[in-house]
Amino acid sequence: MYCITSSKYVHYDYEKWISHFCQNDRRRLTLDFSQEEKLSEKERRLLFKSIIAFQEGEGSDGKYLLKEADNFAESFCCPDYSKAMELFIKEENWHSSYLSRYMKYHGVRVQNKNPLDKVFRRLRKTGGIRSEITVLVTAEIIALAYYTALSKATNSILLKRICKQMLKDELPHIVFQSYTLSFLPNTVWHNLLRIFLMGATTVVVWIAFGDLLLAGGYSFDRFLSENLSYLRQSIRLAKVKGSR
Repeated sequence: MYCITSSKYVHYDYEKWISHFCQNDRRRLTLDFSQEEKLSEKERRLLFKSIIAFQEGEGSDGKYLLKEADNFAESFCCPDYSKAMELFIKEENWHSSYLSRYMKYHGVRVQNKNPLDKVFRRLRKTGGIRSEITVLVTAEIIALAYYTALSKATNSILLKRICKQMLKDELPHIVFQSYTLSFLPNTVWHNLLRIFLMGATTVVVWIAFGDLLLAGGYSFDRFLSENLSYLRQSIRLAKVKGSR
């Protein structure tokens, strides 16, 4: 578990987020397959069902999100937000690229049929920027446990490096999204909806990929507990920033 509420990112405004994402873009992970070994059939069955789904979830053209970001930037006089969101989407697409290249190396085809991803994308479009960000931060919190478990469940050194990069990027993403939510009302009702969404998503992801999570050291109770802990930190960040 990481304490995101005490990280340096909690002091960032959108200008600093632009600098952060630009710096990351200059230091992208280089994938070296020269020492990658063939995976056993058992490991392939364990790994790729979830990797296929998360690869799809990481990638997006972001057209609707960028449109809502422009509306937000205009409404709250935050001209830097649109650029920060554009760079965030670019970073997410790098994540998708890492996973797709890893899949391609091992002869696994990229798919666009994951029902969970389709539900998430529809939910994101139900209520403007709030829905977009609420669903995004939920997925990013889930990703922290997933990439931690994936790293522990595999013997592939390259996949472990990819997971390490994902975790390094996803933690700041949670702070970034929480900062945006701080501009919006954060009532008890809004927070209860976030808790419900997190609980429901945790259950669905566990049903779909519980075998991978178990192999990576997670029980359902640990998975749920960590997800709710990160969510509470996100809610706390939004309240603190919003009260300034």
